[in-house]
Amino acid sequence: MTSRAALSRLFVPTSKDVSASARVASHQLMLRAGLIRQSASGVYSLLPFAVRALGKLERIIDEEMETIGANKLSLPGILSADAWRKTGRWDTMGTELFRLSDRKESAFCLAPTHEEEVTQLIAAEVSSYRQLPLRLYQIGRKYRDELRPRSGLLRAREFVMKDLYTFDADEAAAMETYDTVVGAYRRIFNRIGVPYAIAEADTGQIGGKRSHEFHFCSDAGEDTLLSCTHCGYTANEELAQGIHAPTAAAHTATPSQQQKAPINDAPRLSARRAIEVGHTFLLGDKYSRPLEATYQPVATTSTGATTSAQVPIQMGCYGLGVTRALAAIAQATHDEHGLRWPWSIAPYRVCVIPLQLSGKNTAGDEQLLADAQRLQDQLETEVPGLRGEVVLDDRRGLSPGWRLKDAELIGYPWLVVLGRAWARDGRVELQRRWTREREDVSIDVLKERLRAAAQAADQR
Repeated sequence: MTSRAALSRLFVPTSKDVSASARVASHQLMLRAGLIRQSASGVYSLLPFAVRALGKLERIIDEEMETIGANKLSLPGILSADAWRKTGRWDTMGTELFRLSDRKESAFCLAPTHEEEVTQLIAAEVSSYRQLPLRLYQIGRKYRDELRPRSGLLRAREFVMKDLYTFDADEAAAMETYDTVVGAYRRIFNRIGVPYAIAEADTGQIGGKRSHEFHFCSDAGEDTLLSCTHCGYTANEELAQGIHAPTAAAHTATPSQQQKAPINDAPRLSARRAIEVGHTFLLGDKYSRPLEATYQPVATTSTGATTSAQVPIQMGCYGLGVTRALAAIAQATHDEHGLRWPWSIAPYRVCVIPLQLSGKNTAGDEQLLADAQRLQDQLETEVPGLRGEVVLDDRRGLSPGWRLKDAELIGYPWLVVLGRAWARDGRVELQRRWTREREDVSIDVLKERLRAAAQAADQR
């Protein structure tokens, strides 16, 4: 192959040191593994490995949005205050809104979300039922002036988000769309391959009639989910309510002998901390009515004449924090040795390590490196799902222990080590990062193991 991914040519500034401000594991590990660097409070540069992982997550989202017929667009990041004043959110958003003025003293904000902007667009372009339903989404940067930015990408002032906006003719159609989108979200999270939870939620500042949250469970989460151990129903603690059953005092006969009856299988609530990464809202006409996003329905009078009454479009909005999800996955899956990326979004799925590169450019070094390059080429061409997904650690002069620890820190799903077994009988040491299982295998068995891993990921 003419172009190989090799760590000697990639910008991956790993480090042993951790900033004192990094208090949660995902923040610490993403800094140490060379994925992010802080630019200002709550503002981060995404380095090449983070960009690769983010790109894979965005491709999964794009594919599932395309499956449900959503059109991708790009809305501006600087928004006029006019529409926000019409919906009342210019005032209710408070200090979280980044506000600015141009040289003519016109008021703008940096977009924290796009309900107003996209509704204005639809109000100008849609006028007939024949143009509905419509599903529009984007993946782009959002801004929120967090009072206390913290936890790296989990609570940042600038973040990447996927936001989908849906437009339907009536509430029944909007509800059907809502269920369709929730199904797409389930497929997105299933494909990521990390356990998640769905909870009924409060509609908050966005508003609307119905809302669900998608969470990765972690002790570092700021939300508490309550789940019924009997039926599995889950809700955010902010929404969860008990049902009070009123009772009335009465006298009644109890002639039977008193017995103690144990309650086995009584429903209980379990609580767990979680990180919210997705939120779905059924908005109704909360935004379409004040922004006059209406359409001409099919309607006739008793005489058969058509009416001209305009009807507000029924809306839904569906957010997914992409950079937040990246950090939440890191938080939910890490161990004491470093990150553990799922196959679906790992920056690279396999790292090949020729362990005994001395750095002296000896004939033995050159032969070992050539063997590793040949193996890298074979894996990329012969194992489905590995083209462009194998990186070679060709850095010289580093101790074997340092390179193995560096690979564990970064969190490649699989490590292929050319060590003693390679020199002895042509076998490699295969390490699975999630379980830290190790085995010496032949090249043929190596390919079988990785094919099985790729097939298992494809079946999610």
